[in-house]
Amino acid sequence: MTRLFAIAVLVAIAFLFVRYNTNEKLQRWVIIALCIGIAGYAVSLMVFELIR
Repeated sequence: MTRLFAIAVLVAIAFLFVRYNTNEKLQRWVIIALCIGIAGYAVSLMVFELIR
């Protein structure tokens, strides 16, 4: 549940950065962090399901 909350926060931050035309470099890092968060969540979900 905590991971889903963190991903939702990252999506909201990414949306705000893109909407209000912030620095392109900052936008890139937020998108990278968002992708890493989603990928990490998916990998951890698969690992926990395989263990169980």
